[in-house]
Amino acid sequence: MRVEIVDDTENPAAVAVFPPGENYVDLRQNSHGVERIAAARAYLPLRNFLTAVNSPESVFATLTATVECKSTVAEDAGEVHEFSSWTSLVFTVPSLNFDRSRYVELTEGLKELLERDSADSIQGVLRVGACDFQEQRRRGFYLGICLVARGDSAKQSELRWGLGLARVQQALLFRARALGQQIGA
Repeated sequence: MRVEIVDDTENPAAVAVFPPGENYVDLRQNSHGVERIAAARAYLPLRNFLTAVNSPESVFATLTATVECKSTVAEDAGEVHEFSSWTSLVFTVPSLNFDRSRYVELTEGLKELLERDSADSIQGVLRVGACDFQEQRRRGFYLGICLVARGDSAKQSELRWGLGLARVQQALLFRARALGQQIGA
C-alpha cells in the first residue's frame, strides 16, 4: 500500500468541528448507532471499521465516515474502477487532541505499518488537520484517512478497499494499544 502523509493544519478551508453537527452519531456512547449510518449499513468493512475504532479498547472516536465509488476511462488502461472512503478520527483523551506531535507520531507509525503491504492497487492518505473542539472551546487536531482502491471492475475495487480498510483498522488498533500503554489508559 502506498501511503502519503499530508499536514493540513494551516489550511483554513479544512478545519473540522467536533462534534460535527446535530446528525452526528457518537459510536463510543452508542455502539448500535452504527445502524443510523447509511454507508455502514451498505458496506460491511466500513461497519466493522467503525465498530472496532470506536470500541472501548480504542483511544479513538470517529468524526466522519463516507464512501464513494466511481469509474473512469484511462487511455492506456481502459476502464478503471475506484472505491474510496474518507474517515476522520480524534482521540478520546481530550488533552491528546491539542498535541500536534501525537498526530504526527500516529501518522508516521501508521505509514510504517501500512507500507509493509505491497498492494499497489491501494493508496492511502493520512491527513493531520485542524479541528475546533466545541466542548473545550479550543482548536486542536484530527486525523483524516483517505483510502482509494483501484480494480478492473467495481466489485474488485470494492473488495480491495475492504481489505485495505481492514489493514488500516489493524494498524490503528495496534497504535492505539501502544499509545494506551504510554498514557496509562
